[in-house]
Amino acid sequence: MGKEQLEPAVSEDRRKTLLQKAKRLKKMSKEQLEERRQWAVGTIATPPDGIQCSHCGNTGFITEENTDGYETVAPCPACYERRQVARRLKASGISPEDYENCRLTTFLADTEISRQMLAMANAYLTSRQPGQGFGLFGTAGTGKTHLCIAVCQEITRKYNEPHYYFSYRTEMPTLIKAMKSYSNAYDDAVRKWKECDNLYIDDLFKMAVRYGSDKNPASIEPDDLKVMFDIINARYMNKKATLFSSEIAVNELSQIDGALGSRIYAMIKPYGMKVTGENRRLQGGTVA
Repeated sequence: MGKEQLEPAVSEDRRKTLLQKAKRLKKMSKEQLEERRQWAVGTIATPPDGIQCSHCGNTGFITEENTDGYETVAPCPACYERRQVARRLKASGISPEDYENCRLTTFLADTEISRQMLAMANAYLTSRQPGQGFGLFGTAGTGKTHLCIAVCQEITRKYNEPHYYFSYRTEMPTLIKAMKSYSNAYDDAVRKWKECDNLYIDDLFKMAVRYGSDKNPASIEPDDLKVMFDIINARYMNKKATLFSSEIAVNELSQIDGALGSRIYAMIKPYGMKVTGENRRLQGGTVA
């Protein structure tokens, strides 16, 4: 039986290229090699998002061996989602540093309502059950975002659970565009938000509410309602913990869309609060 002729694993052109590269490396001095190594280490050691991870060398990805014995690239379980949060924060105008600084200990509780907000957050974290939500609704600039982010970070620290940040103004245009495309892109786009654990929806219905002559919410853009109902209904049915902050109160939302408003109420009860007070941003306060 004759020998079978095997195709070379590397093409002739590729082999020549590799040989040339090897020759160049041999000619480099030890000092030059060390200089190049230090440059590479320094580049990886200072990732653009500032997130350090020894598990993946700050790349956001790891290699895994599949069932066929081949190496594949997969998201790093230790930092990939944190990097995605940082990307979404950047797109929404919040720096990762500000996000990290939103903690319970840095929340300014110097008014009766802010003290009630902080007390409710602590009670939620102490006694939360699987699927239990949390919500702050009302006046802008009263610390709703700050406190919700702080609760999310405590969930991760205290319960070792991931959390996900949904910036309404940043994410909704993409989801609405996908919905109007009548393709599988929409299902793919909303699946993560339907299924992930501990989702925080920041500024729910921001810029989507239409106000009546009495200055009360009168309607919400239909596309926004459609997308949000898809996400919130799926999370409600599957008992997925969801945190909300919004300038529109739950009872106001219920008057516009009873099905959606009642679901949000059921998801957050008893950890929901209507927030009133002065806008601290206009007073130079330090709230998110």
